[in-house]
Amino acid sequence: MDRRAKLFLLLIVFTLIFSGCKKEEVVASDTLIHKDLNGIEMELLNQYDIEVELDYENKTYTGKQWVTYVNNTDKTLGEIFFHIYPNAFKTLDTLPILFKDNIEDPLSYDNGYIQLNIISRDNKELEYKIIGEDSTTLSIKLDQPLIQGQKAKIYMEYDVKLPSPMDRFGYGKKTINLGNWYPIACVYDEDGWNLDPYYSIGDPFYSDLANYNVSIKTEKDVVIASSGNIISEVIEDDEKVYEIEGLLIRDFALVASKEFKVAEESVEGTTIKLYYLDEKSNMVKKSLEYSKQSLEVFNRLYGKYPYGVYSVVMTEFPSGMEYPGIVFISEEYFRYQVVDLLERVIVHETAHQWWYGLVGNNQIDEPWLDEALATYSETIYYKEIYGEEMGKEYFDYNVKLGYEYGVQYLLGKNMIYQSLSDFYGWDDYGILVYTKGALFIDEIKEMYGTEVLYKILNTYFNEYKFYNATTKDFIDICERVTKSNFSPLVDKWLY
Repeated sequence: MDRRAKLFLLLIVFTLIFSGCKKEEVVASDTLIHKDLNGIEMELLNQYDIEVELDYENKTYTGKQWVTYVNNTDKTLGEIFFHIYPNAFKTLDTLPILFKDNIEDPLSYDNGYIQLNIISRDNKELEYKIIGEDSTTLSIKLDQPLIQGQKAKIYMEYDVKLPSPMDRFGYGKKTINLGNWYPIACVYDEDGWNLDPYYSIGDPFYSDLANYNVSIKTEKDVVIASSGNIISEVIEDDEKVYEIEGLLIRDFALVASKEFKVAEESVEGTTIKLYYLDEKSNMVKKSLEYSKQSLEVFNRLYGKYPYGVYSVVMTEFPSGMEYPGIVFISEEYFRYQVVDLLERVIVHETAHQWWYGLVGNNQIDEPWLDEALATYSETIYYKEIYGEEMGKEYFDYNVKLGYEYGVQYLLGKNMIYQSLSDFYGWDDYGILVYTKGALFIDEIKEMYGTEVLYKILNTYFNEYKFYNATTKDFIDICERVTKSNFSPLVDKWLY
């Protein structure tokens, strides 16, 4: 065989090998754009390595998951607990969605659940049991005790079926939402293990900072929006594989759709990715504008957003929902008739990137802490973008008037500082946690001035970035910055 024939044969072989494999160009972004870890030691964080195969058409997925769990407690652990939130969607009785009454035909409800197949450590299967009133807690018995500072690498395999209600977790006609979709380690704090169920009000989640490497295999025409940073997209035959890195985040969420288009905007080192549906494309410019302005304002006043990507996702969801690095925004808001509401929701969910995402808290026992700060961040945004008068008008109409109207229905129950289980429902929860909580923050501003409030929020962020904070931590910052006793304000507003 002559040289030209050999070259021709090699060309054919290479063509056959690589014709079915294509790596799509992904604009490289840094996962972290600010390297100040605020004292966090990476090796002491839990690590999640997850391989997912998403069957888009059948609304199911399988997962292989390796969790390197670090015992950061002061105890020797004989078992580890995980939340398995998909089980909350097994029945209508446990369904934790905002508008359950809107399900027109309960008989048509398509339930969801997680089926655990293997749980092992070092190739040795571990004993486990599923507990809790809604079967959303997984107890894993370790084969040997885990002492303080040690690590245990737990392997899991599971199958998941998605439910039909389009909420944080579920599928609709055009999108699949994967919020709280994988086994995530429960928090062990000064009160021990936090094993709360998936309450039907609020955001009943409490988690530790962790690092993630997530691989998602699905159909080639499915577009994925996610927490973290999409490192690569590789198409092979009829499948696409996404490789995603998430560093220093306390949760990981996804949205999938065959109809997504993506628009981008850059702001201060962060790439904003707007995932939108074709029929709402006329709102792309406005959505990017609100997202950009929110990041700019909060970067300047609170502290720098440390992630290289922020994804704003138009999806089938009744309102707005925050996860680290990604927010779900109802497609119903992407209309000119409600453009003001679109702006408000994007601002609120973006503020949650600071208050919950970066400064974490127990959203079950102290839900006011992140929600009140996110709600008052709306007023701060309107003041900084549109001026003092607009900021005051926004606060008076959307917060003050809303509370004055709603408080008459609380029947004397007026405490902000309480657990989700103590609220009657969304009505008193919303009025107290969001609205009255924002009034508390505004009174701090009225008493001490705008600049002092900004200093409080900036100090709180910088001291507790990447950690879980408490109400006491926030009040301590207030007292230190103002050099005054906050007990009268705490008694007036929180209790």
